[in-house]
Order: sequence, then structure tokens, then C-alpha cells
Amino acid sequence: MKYAIAGTGAVSAAGTTAEVQHAHYRAGRPAWQVDPATGLPVYAIASLPAHPAIATFAAERHLDRGSLLALHAAEQAVAAAGWHSRDFAVLVGCSRGPTESWESTFSTYTSEGQPPVRTSPQTTLGSLGFALADYFGTGSLSTGVSVTCSSGFHALYHGIALLAAGMADRVLVGGTEAPLTPFTLRQMEALRVYARSPEDAGTPPCRPLADPPSGMVVGEGAAFLALERVQDHHQFVVEGLGAARERAGSSTGISREGDALQHAMREATGEGALDFVIAHAPGTPRGDAAERVAIESVFGSVPVTSLKWATGHTFGASGPLALVGGIGMLQGHEFLATPYPSATPAFADGKILRSFLVNATGFGGNAISVRVGRRSLP
Repeated sequence: MKYAIAGTGAVSAAGTTAEVQHAHYRAGRPAWQVDPATGLPVYAIASLPAHPAIATFAAERHLDRGSLLALHAAEQAVAAAGWHSRDFAVLVGCSRGPTESWESTFSTYTSEGQPPVRTSPQTTLGSLGFALADYFGTGSLSTGVSVTCSSGFHALYHGIALLAAGMADRVLVGGTEAPLTPFTLRQMEALRVYARSPEDAGTPPCRPLADPPSGMVVGEGAAFLALERVQDHHQFVVEGLGAARERAGSSTGISREGDALQHAMREATGEGALDFVIAHAPGTPRGDAAERVAIESVFGSVPVTSLKWATGHTFGASGPLALVGGIGMLQGHEFLATPYPSATPAFADGKILRSFLVNATGFGGNAISVRVGRRSLP
């Protein structure tokens, strides 16, 4: 099973293009701020690039910020794939849905006794996919997928199923998340896993795989992949997929051995060597520890990194964002470790990188792993 990644696009606190993000990862400089409403550290996008067509469309449709971020990332992926004026299916993963719109309209309802007219269509999960389909003028399937923090990878999983079944020729898949709202941030704080702001602004508040664990920090972002069947000119492909779930004892828990992750990684690994793993690792004590055990159980000694120190935990967008970051490492033949000690096996500098694996997990004990590789072009 191999399906081509014809184009990618991504926006996050690390930058509003994959190239800018890669430079940010290399530099090791975190871009975080303190949320004024809650006092919690967050990873917010400083500004989105000027794009008149997106700005006009967003204003006309009164789009939620999640849809706006999705449009910017998806536009990059569609342009890179050469899909403008082509028809394609759209699958969008999002954990919290259009929560900014939901919270603001509910606030209006509680204060005035009546919600705004457009509340119902603006607060459905489907509005994210419909916004993309309308913007690009596609008439094929468009849908939203919500499976907690692995939502973006579930969209990818279902997108490849469409291609494999012959039900689509081109599928835009990815995740978007705009969770920097007081209600969402307080939910995460209530779980008692949220990090505090470091005294030094140059220190990432979220430090995945660090010892001791830092705690989780929420970020906003979006990332999309244009998937189609492999042709001679395609350079990067999805080589394997794995999905599993476990009964972890609680809705937010994970087994000490990361059982679901182990199953998903084994299913996705396939044949051939693996150069590195980009862990889900949100910076929580139990989550990071369980993933370490799972990775070591499956691969033994393999270089492991995470990019959440630069993006924060973007929930449903986190898997696709990490995947786009991994492609950047393949392009530069450069493994980017965390900018702080994380006890990962040493990586041989100058090694030709050909493949990597990305993990995404979420509430309910679910896990998805995606293996991506570089093709040898004729």
C-alpha cells in the first residue's frame, strides 16, 4: 500500500508555511505567549499571511477561526498538488470543532436569551469541511471527523480508504484546530496536566519527552495533505497505516505499555528500515512515558523527536502537522531533535533519510501511526 502525497500545507505558531516552520524547528526558538484571559501559556499564530481570496471568502461566510486556519493550510496543499479547478474529496479532522463560534454564540444566548441567526450551521463539525469544499468549488464528498487528538490522522486513514476502494481519485485530508478559548483552556487545566509558564521566554513551556515532564500546552494550527495514487513524479508516499484502541481504565488514560500504540506502530511499519519516529508526546508524565515504552518495545533503539515544543498540542491538527515537519526532515536529510535533553538514541549525522513514522493518540484509548517514505525517482 503506497499513496502519494502530492502536496502539503501547514500553519502553526512555528510559522505559516512548511519552509518557515522547518527553519523554526532548526533554530530551536519557541514562539509562545501568555493567554490574557486565563494566564496560561499558549502557542498562538502571530498573524496569517495576506490572502485576499481567503479573506473575502471568510468575511462573506463569517467563518470560525478553525475554518480560517484550514483554508490557509489547504490552499498551500492544493496549489502544490496542482489541484485548482480539479474535483476532489475533503476530509477534515478536528477534536473540538468550531469551538470559538460555539462559545461566542452560547455567550450571546445566555446574555440575551436568543442565539445569533447563523448559530446552528456555524457550530457544526461539518462546517469545517463544507467551508473548504465551497472555497475550492469541489462537488465530491466533504466531511468532518472528530476522534479527539488523533482526528487529523483519522481523516487521513479514511481518505486512503476512499482511494483504495476506488471511491475517489484525489482526497484532501488533514486537521485543523483553534482551541485557544477560555472554556477549552480551562478544560485542559482541569485535567491537571497543563504546564506553567517558564521564567525564561526562551524556554519552551511544552517540552515533550523531557525529564521531568513539563506538562501540556495548547496550540492552534492546521495541516493538510493532497493524496492521490502514485505516479512517476511523486516523491513522498504514505507507506503504511496502523490504527488501534485499548481499554485504559479511564476516558483520558493510556496503559503503561502503550498497548494501542504498539499495535498501531507494528501495523504501520511494514518492511524496510525506519530512520526516526515523531512521537505524539504531549508533555504529560504518563502519556510520554507510555509512548517511550511502546516505541522501544516495537523498534528498540531508534531516534525519537517531537515538534510540540514549537507548536504546542494542536489536538486534531497535531498528527498532520508533525507529518509535514517530518517531510521537511527527509527533504533536508536532517533529523531535528528537541532543543533540550530528551534521552533519545543518538542520530548519525549525514545519514540519508528515507522514512519515518508519526504517532497520534487521543482520549478513548485510540492510536494511529502513519509511515511516510521517500521514493527513488526515475
